Amino acid sequence: MDHRTRAVRRQEPFMLRILSIDGGGIRGIIPLTWLMALEEQTGQRTAELFDLVVGTSAGGMAALALVSPQHNGHGYSAEEVRRLNLDSASQVFPRSPGHPAHAAAPVGAPRYSAEPLKHYLDEALGDLPLSAAVRPVAVTTCDLAHTEALHFAGGGLEPSVLGDAPMALAAQATASLPRYFPAVPFTDTEGTARQLVDGGLAADDPALLGYSLGTVLPEAVDGVLMVSLGTGTSAGNRNAGLRLGAEQTQQTPELQVLEKDLSMVLSGPGQVARDCLELILGDRYVRIQTELLPDASHDSDNADEENLQRLIATAERMVRETAADLDRLARLLPQGPGPWLAGE
Repeated sequence: MDHRTRAVRRQEPFMLRILSIDGGGIRGIIPLTWLMALEEQTGQRTAELFDLVVGTSAGGMAALALVSPQHNGHGYSAEEVRRLNLDSASQVFPRSPGHPAHAAAPVGAPRYSAEPLKHYLDEALGDLPLSAAVRPVAVTTCDLAHTEALHFAGGGLEPSVLGDAPMALAAQATASLPRYFPAVPFTDTEGTARQLVDGGLAADDPALLGYSLGTVLPEAVDGVLMVSLGTGTSAGNRNAGLRLGAEQTQQTPELQVLEKDLSMVLSGPGQVARDCLELILGDRYVRIQTELLPDASHDSDNADEENLQRLIATAERMVRETAADLDRLARLLPQGPGPWLAGE
């Protein structure tokens, strides 16, 4: 009996709880630290607190791990996912931004090998398909070959055109930013050859995707509670999750002149989506975001030990800043057995 069959057995209305996690590379440890605090307050794992989890890039990898049964039949805890990220950081991003070899890759070529990231994801997620997820889950990706924005879906959601792919492959695809990693080759259910890359190119904040998928779940829903987690922003740019600069634009003067325009193109749609969700959901839309500490790097691949500690310090400050939100959510989120487990 699959998740959808179990779900329709539950007739009483319930509040659909959706978790959305932004992209941000190594800064993904920030929302995971916040989820650790939520799990500590509630005494429950993230997968027990939410009915649907969506993510982009690093947030997509985290989303899949949080709902993967690879770990003792249930999702990893937020602390376990953060530890996996920290333990693998120096292998996935082996060269610090200040190292001379960091700029050695030819223009247009990926900076890092895909193998350490793939190994890390295979170890964490195994060969389980998306349909095995313990909760409905979706992660964004983009197809460079056909310039399409796409998503993987599983755990009770109707599969997208990408089908019931391995969770590890979906995690690699959502996080393969072209500047950093090669595209992931994949053939979809219609036989179309894809070149899949980071979903943040289309939606660095996947909350609107989560809301849209939630509206078609086969349940009697009595409202939606959306928790959307950011990965830290640069000073003075609190709403945007993505920043361009000389390092990202290959030191090209023409592109550097257009930095603000490009940043708006990439971050503007996310802010519009957040404004819309706030209008629709009111106080049931909870956006958690913070500015990075002054000495913390915004670069997605800065895995220096000093920077990792600064990011953790930023996250711990975010936990303190949002203590009222944590208290409120700790009361709202636990609601007995989740609808996706009804009948088990």
